[in-house]
Amino acid sequence: MMKSPEPHSPSFFQRLIQGHFGLALTYWTLFISASLVFFVFGSAAVAAEDWPRYLSGLGAMLAWTFLLLAGVQRGFKGDDPGKALGRIAMLFLLLVMTNALATLSFI
Repeated sequence: MMKSPEPHSPSFFQRLIQGHFGLALTYWTLFISASLVFFVFGSAAVAAEDWPRYLSGLGAMLAWTFLLLAGVQRGFKGDDPGKALGRIAMLFLLLVMTNALATLSFI
């Protein structure tokens, strides 16, 4: 008797993007992942005093933050999306500023 092949289960990243883990876990995972990447490469750029590379990374991090906020706005299903989006936006941008200051500590 032949076994039928087991269906391929999607990877963690595919399930994350498809929203299987909920909106909050998805946007926090994507934000923190990008923040860690920026911290590592931003710190290296600051240590090497490569300011164009650092500013490019900071600009990319801000663009990623606004892209995530657009995704949160599209995926939010509550009563007052403006209130939730405002809180998340302030938190994200404060964390980006904190991360930028932390990378500048390598001067």
